[in-house]
Amino acid sequence: MVALQNVQREEVHTKIDYFDDPGVPLVPMPGKPKRQPKIATPVTIRNVRGCEDSFTLDKQGFQYVKRKSKFTSFDDAELVKREHYPELEVMLQEVLETTKGLPKPSSIHMMTHIQRYSPVEGEAPKGPAGPLYGVHVDQSFAAAEGVAQRWLGDRAAELLQKPRYMIINIWRPVRTITRDPLAVCDAQSVPDSDLVFVPVQFPDHRTEAVEIRPPSHAGAHRWYFMDRQTPEDVLLFKQVDSYAGPGVPRRTPHCAFKDTGLEEGEGEPRQSIEIRAFVFFDQVISDEN
Repeated sequence: MVALQNVQREEVHTKIDYFDDPGVPLVPMPGKPKRQPKIATPVTIRNVRGCEDSFTLDKQGFQYVKRKSKFTSFDDAELVKREHYPELEVMLQEVLETTKGLPKPSSIHMMTHIQRYSPVEGEAPKGPAGPLYGVHVDQSFAAAEGVAQRWLGDRAAELLQKPRYMIINIWRPVRTITRDPLAVCDAQSVPDSDLVFVPVQFPDHRTEAVEIRPPSHAGAHRWYFMDRQTPEDVLLFKQVDSYAGPGVPRRTPHCAFKDTGLEEGEGEPRQSIEIRAFVFFDQVISDEN
């Protein structure tokens, strides 16, 4: 476990929603995906502020990057695709090329983005996607090929022949987070036995998400967040890594959580944008390994 030092608030004691495993096969519901049963579980979430450089995509499955954007609003979806996607592609290329243990990417493909808005009491929802409090990974390893086929079209078959690929989530606050922070779990602290693969049926395709069972004992899963994360504190985390080498984090459980350091209603509603990128490599590991 990474030691946290020189931070104003070292940790938050709260509860997060794990999967309440019914012990029977899960069947996808037609139409809107079914919400899975949850169980609120006490956890300690540690603040990385001041030691964020200790966490990398290659070791824990997530990484914080200081990077300012020329954008302060992301409401124009076409502008985001046209100008913000290339901005992030340059950043991601630089990060992957300089992260010890990772090979240089051969190509990066920005797929899609989602804006999330915390609901404001008494107001109509500003967007369709609010913070997700259930611990999850967006897609399973098996679902990754379907993701490539949907978003990369005719290029998918050739690209999926590459020795290694990843789906990486690029998560940025639109303004400083003072409510409903995003927590990420050290991928190496979550054994595969804690994963539950859930079929999901959308109107036009079927996929598979990943729910997470509560840990077998308190503290087994190591959770982290960045206190008062700003728009310049960009979080990268793995959704999928095709490489199953020893000690390699392949998926990063994550969720929003209620900060018990706040009074009810305190803090501004959270706004964030997340962009998902498919990254391909011509090598499995770096020549430097």
